[in-house]
Order: sequence, then structure tokens, then C-alpha cells
Amino acid sequence: MNEKSSSPVLRGLRSSNASRLPDSLLTATAVDEHSQQVGRPFFLNTGKFDGRQARTRRQIDELKKKVAIYEQERDALPEDHPKRTWYIQRLALYRREIDRCWRKYEQRNRALAHLASNVLLLLCQIHGCSLLSMESLKTLKSTGRGKGVRGRWRNYRNNSTIRGEIWKLLRYKCHLLGLRFHTEYPRGTSHACPRCGSSAKTYVDPSDRTKAVQWGRWMVCENCHYNGDRDYCASVNIARLGVAYLVHMKHTGKARSCAITDPRVKPVSYTGTGAVLPLPPPGKHPARKVRGKICYIPGWLDSVYLQSSQKKSVFLRLCG
Repeated sequence: MNEKSSSPVLRGLRSSNASRLPDSLLTATAVDEHSQQVGRPFFLNTGKFDGRQARTRRQIDELKKKVAIYEQERDALPEDHPKRTWYIQRLALYRREIDRCWRKYEQRNRALAHLASNVLLLLCQIHGCSLLSMESLKTLKSTGRGKGVRGRWRNYRNNSTIRGEIWKLLRYKCHLLGLRFHTEYPRGTSHACPRCGSSAKTYVDPSDRTKAVQWGRWMVCENCHYNGDRDYCASVNIARLGVAYLVHMKHTGKARSCAITDPRVKPVSYTGTGAVLPLPPPGKHPARKVRGKICYIPGWLDSVYLQSSQKKSVFLRLCG
């Protein structure tokens, strides 16, 4: 652990309001021990993944309805009725299809979790992190999926399936890399200013601040007039908690979590140092594929690409 160690944070969308990043799965922010943000925030988008998963779940629901109807019609027939055999065959076919859909659904979740965890560990290597601080969502519950409830479906998918997979993968991958992994209770993190620590209000849109809402997309601090995306602000706050945890453990040798209102949790300022990410990081195990200014990070079944803001000649030189 050195003075340059930093604490990135994982955070996913929780609001059902329209977002500037509608398919964003997580936001990562790096903060050093001197309470300064290192580099720009990182948003990982899922593209059309939500739609594919929602369609698979709707297909499962439709198949379950057919199974329930066929079971009711089968049970209404006498035991020796010849059509019972047809119902049994159809029910077996539908159940096999349901199992196949569930396997596809879970396989996609695991693949996305592997990709997300690989990206976070890549960011940890870039910033030389000593701790990965992740939001704990044990108390957060959300339901709903399908047409008309896209935000609630995204919350359901993030909190009850993908987040659990990412948590399990990061826990053992951090152990393999020798990186500390810690979860922080998120209470108050999305309504606290990361620059001054004051309580802040949230609004639906940054251009309309006439009426504050509880879970708006945009956070505004009336004390220092700082404003920003609520998920980004919350990621910085969880990084603040991670830094306080890291510093306390460094000085006392004991692990102890802090609340967002604890005076040991210092406000964070943005320095802009290292804002440009040289992807992939130099090392013995660089990314498998580099094409132009895009670095492809391998996952379990697929890959995700990150685009660098470096010039193409500089980027290719960094890739070796």
C-alpha cells in the first residue's frame, strides 16, 4: 500500500427515470488516499442486453402459462382418456423449452458478469488500486419486467441477478490478484455531495430544477453549487467510504466501515491527474486484441471493447 493507492468503486443504476446512459450497468471511480479523484468516471453500458434478457423472461412466462392451462385441461380428463397422452407429451416439450430458456438466461448473466468484473480489475491495474469498494445492495428490492417497466426491469436484473454474479466473481478474482475487496452500505450515498459532504437534492433533469424528487437523475448541492449525475456522485461517495476504510485499517490494523456522515470520510476533489486512460495497461498479460484505438477485453463467452482517448500511434506503442 503506497501513497498512490486508490479505491475504485462499483455502482449500478437504481432509478427508474430516464437516464442519459439508459443501458449503463455500472459506474467506476478511482480516489486516492489524499481524497482526490484520479481520472475520469467510467461508465459500462450493456447495449441491447436488457432487451434480449427481457424477451427471454417473457417467453418463459408465456410457456409457464401454457403449462398451467394444459395441466388444468389434462386433470379435467378421465384417467383412461386417450388425449391425456398428448397432453403429457406437450407438457414435457414445454418444460424442456423452459429449462433451455433458463439456461440461456443464466449463461448470459454469467458472461456479462465476467466481462464487468474483468473491466473493473483492468481499471484497478491502471490506477494501481489497493482496494475495490463495491456497493452492497442487500437491502434494495425492485421488481417488474417487460414492456412499460423498463426501468424496474433493469433494476430487477441488476440487483437480483447480475449484481450477485459480479460480487461472487470479483471476490475470488480480487483474492487471486491480491487486491482487497470490500462492500459498503449505500445509505445516503446518492444524496450527499462528494465535494463538500452536505446533503443534496436530486432532480429529474439537469435543465429543470423547479421541483426536487427523491430519486432524480441529477444531483445538485445548494451549499457548494456542485451538480452532477446522481450515480456518478454516489460512486464517488462509496469510494470515499472505501478510502476511509482503507486509511483506518492502515493506521489501526482493524477493519471498520464508516457512515457517509462520519467525519473521517473526507470530501473528494477532482484533480484531473491521469484523466486519460492508457488502455491496455502495460504488463505481462495485456488485452488479447487491439485494433486501432480500441482495446478488446476478454470475458467468459464474449468480449467488451474500450476506446482510448490517446492518439492511435501512442495507443499502439503502449500496447507493445
